[in-house]
Amino acid sequence: MLVSVVVPIYNMEKFIYLTVTCLKNQICKDGQQLEFILINDGSTDRTFEILNSLGLESDSRFRIISIDNRGYGHACNLGVEMSSGDYVSIFEPDDQIDNDFYSTLMDYAEKFPEADLLRYRGLLQISGNTKKTLYSWKSEITNRLLDVLSNPHIWKSHTSVFNGMYRRNFIVDNGIKFCETPLASYQDVTFMVSLYYVKPKILIIDDVKYTYVCHEAQSVKCVSDRIQYVFQNWIEEKKWLVERGIVDFSFFNYRMVKQYQSILKKNPNLDREMIMRSVRRLLNNRCIKKFPPIVTLKERFSWYYFSLKARRFRRSPRRHSS
Repeated sequence: MLVSVVVPIYNMEKFIYLTVTCLKNQICKDGQQLEFILINDGSTDRTFEILNSLGLESDSRFRIISIDNRGYGHACNLGVEMSSGDYVSIFEPDDQIDNDFYSTLMDYAEKFPEADLLRYRGLLQISGNTKKTLYSWKSEITNRLLDVLSNPHIWKSHTSVFNGMYRRNFIVDNGIKFCETPLASYQDVTFMVSLYYVKPKILIIDDVKYTYVCHEAQSVKCVSDRIQYVFQNWIEEKKWLVERGIVDFSFFNYRMVKQYQSILKKNPNLDREMIMRSVRRLLNNRCIKKFPPIVTLKERFSWYYFSLKARRFRRSPRRHSS
C-alpha cells in the first residue's frame, strides 16, 4: 500500500527543517510505502534554498516541486494530481505528527478496505506553553465504518483535512478538489463540503496523533486581507453543487453561515455590511426552512436569525451606462 503525502509550502523557512525531519522519521511496516510531494508554492523567503540543502535527492520518497505562487488550493490539487498512491493525505508544514501517523492509518485501511476516508478522532493543539486536545469525538463511534448520516455530528467539528487520508480514486472519480483561490483562504472548508455531498464511507480511529501548532504567521490570523477569496470559495463551491444536480443545499448553507459567523466574531473590524450582502447572494431560498440533521435547536435559531439579517441587505443597485 502506498500513501502519497502532499505538503503545500509557502514561506516556511522557520519550520521546513522540522517538517522534513518529521516526515523522514515516519515508519513503515512490511508492504507499506510513503511518498512525500513537497509543493513549494512560490515562496519568497529561504524555504526553497533550505529544501535544496537537505539532501533529499538521495531519498527516493521525496519529490520537490517548485511553482509560481497560486495559493494553497492549487498546491494541494497539483499534489493530488501528481500523486500515485492508493491513498492521499495533506500535511501542513508548520505542524507535527507522531512517527507512526501514516503507518497506523495504513493498518486500519487494511482492516477496513471499504473506507474512503480515514481520520483520527481528534487533534492536539500547541499554543505557546499550552497543549490541549481539540475536536475529540467519543470512542463509541470509532473503529467502525460510518456513512454521512449514521453519526452526522462528525461533520460539525473542525474540518481538519490534514488529520487523516483519503482513497485517491474516490477523490478523483468524484471530482473533489480544493478551490483554487489565491493565498491560504479556508479552502479546506469547501473541500469538506464537497466530500459530504459524495457520501464517503468513513472510519474514525480511536487515537490522536496530529499536533496543530499555533503561531502568528498562520493564515487564520490574516483573514482581513483575504476575505474576498473566502467569498470566491463559496461561489465556486455552489457552482460545483449545481453542476452535479444537487438540490439539497442545507449543509452548504449551514457550513457557509457558520464560517461567516466565526469570521465576524474573530474579526469585528471587517465590513459587516459587505459580508452580509455576500451571504445573502449565496444563501439558497429555502435555507431557513430546511436544516441539515446536525444542528441543535440553538444553532437553528442562530442560523435563522443570521439568515434574516443577511436578507435585509439588498444587492447593490446596478449602474446604468449613459
